[in-house]
Amino acid sequence: MTSCSFTNSCPSVTGWQQHATRAAFFAAGFAVAAWAPLVPFVKNRLAIDEATLGYLLLCLGVGSILAMLSSGNIISRFGCKRVMNLSMVVAAAMLSLLGTVDGLYQTALVLAIFGGAIGTMDVAMNAHAVAVERRTGRRMMSGFHALYSVGGLAGSGGAAAALSAGVTPATTAIAAASALIIALAIFGRHFLSEKNQMQGLSLVLPRGSVLLLGSMCLMLLLVEGAMLDWSALLLSGSKAMPASHAGIGYAVFAGTMTAMRLTGDWTAAKLGARRVVRAGSALGAAGVALAVLAPGPGLTIFGFALMGVGCANVVPILYSAAGASKSMSAEHAIAATATLGYAGTLTGPAAIGFIAHGVGLPAAFGLLAALLVTVCLVSNIVPKHEQTDALD
Repeated sequence: MTSCSFTNSCPSVTGWQQHATRAAFFAAGFAVAAWAPLVPFVKNRLAIDEATLGYLLLCLGVGSILAMLSSGNIISRFGCKRVMNLSMVVAAAMLSLLGTVDGLYQTALVLAIFGGAIGTMDVAMNAHAVAVERRTGRRMMSGFHALYSVGGLAGSGGAAAALSAGVTPATTAIAAASALIIALAIFGRHFLSEKNQMQGLSLVLPRGSVLLLGSMCLMLLLVEGAMLDWSALLLSGSKAMPASHAGIGYAVFAGTMTAMRLTGDWTAAKLGARRVVRAGSALGAAGVALAVLAPGPGLTIFGFALMGVGCANVVPILYSAAGASKSMSAEHAIAATATLGYAGTLTGPAAIGFIAHGVGLPAAFGLLAALLVTVCLVSNIVPKHEQTDALD
């Protein structure tokens, strides 16, 4: 039996509960991004090379995926409120340790637990967002995901600024963790507390429409992961842009994506979710083609901007559609979709690297357009209008 948090007969949510959902997305983005500027300091403190650092960073991803696989059942038993509160506390504790932890294996353990907390939080906050959407009867997912992006900008920018000003990594990490605890103290009690009493396996594989929606999410997040790690190299290597300026490519992509997500719910309500997915993925593919074929950096950066505009609201819509699916309970559907999507984030950069080694980076980048075209072609799986439209 599905709880009222995931049905259409639920009481309305308060403004505080809506703001709490936004705060959860902001906090998750903040926590992940605040860790990024600490990476060079951890590398120096442990005196490790790039290869060892790569294996160390993989611990975060592995921890996230393992947690996501079982988080649907945990949310079913204990409810979003408990899971979100506990995962945020654990994330804050591990983040504070990352500024001082010494020893390779100790750092790997802390990163794995940190990744697990973030992965659990990711699933819980998206399930919570689906419940809030159902109760309000309107689209809100793109706006929630925009706050994740804003949190990422705040976390990375704040930590980088503190470190540049001479603040120690330990103090920076503790300050970032304290910000998470303050947010939790303000908003934690306003999360929805209903839970689903349905019993099931701790690990649930995607099925039905959720499998296709999750695969589409994987493709989109593979594109985002590739942009994060390879856009600067495309500009500096193939478009003759100075390496010191090449980071602007990803900044433009991320900036346009954040801006479009702020208006994404209104756009989906006016045009329909299916049209946004279809047009957005097509525009993203056109942006990739322009970035690859452009003779110089200017048009390439414009292509990245088109990618950000097109891809911005596809993933939030896919999460809402998965939560509305009849083939799985909402929390298990979100867990499966998030796990597949995160797999795309992890595998995307590596896949582009392997392909680029054989055929060159521009050609490897061109394959991203093929993924976006595929999403466009299968977009009929997405409901036309309301996020409450159920999928068989």
